[in-house]
Amino acid sequence: MANYQHHRNETSKPETSYNDCQKADDNEYDDTEQPVGTNLTHEFSFKDANEILRDLCHDQDEQATKVKKRKQKFQVHHLQELFETKLGAKHVDYEQSTASIVKKCCEEFSSDNDEPFYIVNLSHYARQYLQWMHFLGRIHPFYAIKSNPKNFIIEIIAELGGGFDCASSEELNLVRETCGNNFDYATRIIFAHPCKSISHIRQFRQVGVQMTVVDNEDELKKLKEHWPDAKVLLRLKPDDRHSLSPFSMKFGANERECITLLRLARKLNINLVGCSFHVGSQCLDPKVYTETLKQARRIFDIAQQDEFGFNFKILDIGGGFSGYDWDKPSFPEVAKIINNTLDKLFPKLEDITIISEPGRYFSSGGMTLVTRIIARRIHNRVYKSNEKIVKLERNISGSTSNSFENNDDSDNNSESDKALIENADNIYYINDGIYGTFNAIIFDHKTFIVHYLKMKKDKKKKYPQFRSVIFGPTCDSTDCIAHSIDLPLLDIGDVLWFPGVGSYTNASASNFNGFQTKKYIFIWKK
Repeated sequence: MANYQHHRNETSKPETSYNDCQKADDNEYDDTEQPVGTNLTHEFSFKDANEILRDLCHDQDEQATKVKKRKQKFQVHHLQELFETKLGAKHVDYEQSTASIVKKCCEEFSSDNDEPFYIVNLSHYARQYLQWMHFLGRIHPFYAIKSNPKNFIIEIIAELGGGFDCASSEELNLVRETCGNNFDYATRIIFAHPCKSISHIRQFRQVGVQMTVVDNEDELKKLKEHWPDAKVLLRLKPDDRHSLSPFSMKFGANERECITLLRLARKLNINLVGCSFHVGSQCLDPKVYTETLKQARRIFDIAQQDEFGFNFKILDIGGGFSGYDWDKPSFPEVAKIINNTLDKLFPKLEDITIISEPGRYFSSGGMTLVTRIIARRIHNRVYKSNEKIVKLERNISGSTSNSFENNDDSDNNSESDKALIENADNIYYINDGIYGTFNAIIFDHKTFIVHYLKMKKDKKKKYPQFRSVIFGPTCDSTDCIAHSIDLPLLDIGDVLWFPGVGSYTNASASNFNGFQTKKYIFIWKK
């Protein structure tokens, strides 16, 4: 069942079987005071950048030259020019909370401007890049565009020296539109889709991209005919059972299949240069990296045997990295395991180029969705015509948001969801929904954290809570974001806002029924 969480203030009442949702004001929702799970700030600020990178160069001599070339990219004045002049971002103080920024943005709009919008913290992407270089300095990040294909993310990562994982000609075109003709497509793009359309292959080759991946014999034959000069990586099949979104059932070759591919590649004179793998999106067990790196090491060694004669020099460890500071295992914990394994299996003296394909790691925490309540039904029970209230046999919690699990109890789930709505005190309708940003509830197992903001000033510090339902704006009755959540009595025009909505949200949103969040407000923090 998909999860839907609210923000819980540390001083609120003890946890019950229902949701608590406290008002988002400057005091209660200062980012530095929020409990783990809602903090959008990061360990690094720009003022630390040069010092950290100097330490990195000192500690990792082999990477010093490469890192120093990127070092100036982190200068505050350079990023300020990019953020403010080119992207039109407004500077806000580093300590300013997300809640206060949301409030200010909402107050600046006229009362009749009730369209939803995203607040984008551009400096988030630079901090994530800096953190990556600090913890995984050996590995070159190639941003997985599919997680959020907006041009501003592409531009920032390109400016900082990153590459890109493109899975289609459309994603390649996004990089071309953003980065222009002077971008090094040969070394900073990987066509990371194992099963490619011929038309896409031709376009990648024409642009000058060199790296791609394969996991089957037909794909090798396709490359022989349409991209014979490609630098090809074998896509391995990891044990990704501990990932929320595993890929191994769709992509990847096991070791026996890899040996078959090595023989065919030698016969076809394909330029195999290394291995790639992906442990699955949102990997919960970092030891999977260790086991799959061992598998990659074995394939590296086999490929160099006389029978095949390949000289593998590229290793792509894919994605699966967390996107939030509070995720477990944490990014530093995962990085430590990866570094220790790489040092043992792929020592620096081998001069192996190591890349990765982080997506949500960069995109998740950079955006906040701000919605308005556009309609409501108060005291919902009075609308029912003597219908018998269904008594639930289980507790109701914040996890009872839109549930789309395909299982044998689907009919029972449907009845339970109906009962939750019928028992609600209040129903709210907001201007984004399941067909928009909240599609991630269905497709990405995402938990959304909700805050509210009352636009009419009053002196109350606390508000009574009511069992509430949140619907999206479309005419589809399944467009239900939360079937049961505790909220105070809110008015039309009040705000519900959701932090950390940057990955796999707008990327897969539709404009069904004519509704889509299109407005972006850019800020940056020094």
